[in-house]
Amino acid sequence: MSARRALVGPLVALVALLSACTTSEEGLPDGGEALTRSAETMSGIKSTHFVIKVDGELPDLGVQGADGDLNADGDAQGKAKVNQFGQLLEVDFVLAKGDLYIKGPTGGFTKLPAALAGQVYDPTSILNPDKGVAKVLRSVKDPKTTSADSATQVVTGTVPKDVAAALVPGISSDVAGTFTLDRASLKLQKAQFGLKGKDGKDASVEVALSEFDKLVKVSPPA
Repeated sequence: MSARRALVGPLVALVALLSACTTSEEGLPDGGEALTRSAETMSGIKSTHFVIKVDGELPDLGVQGADGDLNADGDAQGKAKVNQFGQLLEVDFVLAKGDLYIKGPTGGFTKLPAALAGQVYDPTSILNPDKGVAKVLRSVKDPKTTSADSATQVVTGTVPKDVAAALVPGISSDVAGTFTLDRASLKLQKAQFGLKGKDGKDASVEVALSEFDKLVKVSPPA
């Protein structure tokens, strides 16, 4: 075999490999189109189960985590981990008919103005089509699909600070967002936001959604 033929074989194989890689990247579904369709879908969601996770210290966010159910009427109930006087406390909360009820480690529920929820974290904004996840999905800049399979599609992009602040209070600059969508329905399964926390350290907030449109009926505590 000549030296030329010996060299051509590996080169052909290398070109084929590179071509396959390029085709795979270009073959991913369009991220912008997926987010637009997801925003339309999420605008019509009537209820959801939500899980909020905070990684790192964010001085302007009083909650470290939350788990509960909410509906599009603005009612919600669940548990939250709240920073209070330097301590992390787990509380039960109910938002019903415009009132906020909080139950700490001891005692019963205390009724507070619903406006106080925003000082900690207001989960009812999640399903608000004008400022919640639907608005976030519509506002993502430079969306790009980073992975996709038969179950999910992952899209990354930049979220303007004023839009992201509705879900993550205290944001002072645009943030990087990663959005995991159900491939079949394009419903949002998870949104992750990369932030700068205390002393400039990396931090993140994750909002995971599931159990869409199940019956969520919230009543004031007895």
